[in-house]
Amino acid sequence: MPSESDQNKPGQSESFEERIDLLYGELEFASQHQRPSILLVFYQLESVRQRAEQALEKRLVENGQLLVPFCVDASRFDIPLLLSQHPGRERLVFSVTGLARGGGEEGANAYRALNIRREYFVDYAIRVVIWLNDDEAMALSRHAPDFWAFRHRVVEFYDTPDPLELSASTWGWAVQTDDLEEQIGLHEVRLAKLPEGAGSRTEQLELLFRLAGLYRAKKAYDRSIRSLQLGKEIARQLNDIAWLAEIWGKLGLVYLDMDHPLQAVRACRKAVRLDPRKADLWSNLGHFYHVEERYSDAIIAYKRALQLDPQNPSVSSALEACYRWLGKNALAEEQKQLIHK
Repeated sequence: MPSESDQNKPGQSESFEERIDLLYGELEFASQHQRPSILLVFYQLESVRQRAEQALEKRLVENGQLLVPFCVDASRFDIPLLLSQHPGRERLVFSVTGLARGGGEEGANAYRALNIRREYFVDYAIRVVIWLNDDEAMALSRHAPDFWAFRHRVVEFYDTPDPLELSASTWGWAVQTDDLEEQIGLHEVRLAKLPEGAGSRTEQLELLFRLAGLYRAKKAYDRSIRSLQLGKEIARQLNDIAWLAEIWGKLGLVYLDMDHPLQAVRACRKAVRLDPRKADLWSNLGHFYHVEERYSDAIIAYKRALQLDPQNPSVSSALEACYRWLGKNALAEEQKQLIHK
């Protein structure tokens, strides 16, 4: 059921704004004609995905539509069924993330549900944007070939961030600083409108996490911490270790902004104990040690981050700087050569 427009898949020749216009145009057309719209969006960097989602949300809100996040987990893997049952779906656009977290054998439950119940999108005129990193895109084509052929449009956001955005994605949340009050208001409204019940907890957690980032950007640190603490309680109820680790890591960033480096280190150490496979948590811990001038500890954390993510230029440069502070110039030069290889 692909539309004719899918025959010319857009690449990176279009600007960021043009690709947002393309997504919005597809959704607006579907809304006007009460038809479904299944949009697959490929991305590599989470900061770029968030930027694209926020830009699309702003366009939709300006025209009286609402973008509703839908975060997949092991208890919410049947996307077509759950979206078909969502109240008020006629005026909503669903933003789906986390297909790889759907559980089941080979983590394929969410993909198989899309394949089996693909007709639900047509029967209930569902408008949905499904965000896919490279691994999820490959898994979708493998586990859900019929759904893969069923989509209407594929758009790619393989953008490279500028240095400021790269720094933000390494050391903290990457959020748009324009219209912070408007973004906070939108997220607060969405949070207040979520129905009660276990099925909404993951959405609530996602919104609280985003709100914490927005409040941090606004320098409303107490509110940021409050949002993260609420999110932490939900993550504990869900027994979601990955979310708990992420929240502890972000608490560390807020504490650092508040000039409490010792609290920042303690929070981030809890994060890496919970999820030692996350490179960004180790890089943040190294950064916190770096700020405290604990260069030997920072080097250990930075090295662990680079073992998990060898191509991170910010961490490589930070490691070189720590070597120089300790007078280990030979190691610093060696690290510098690795950066420029």
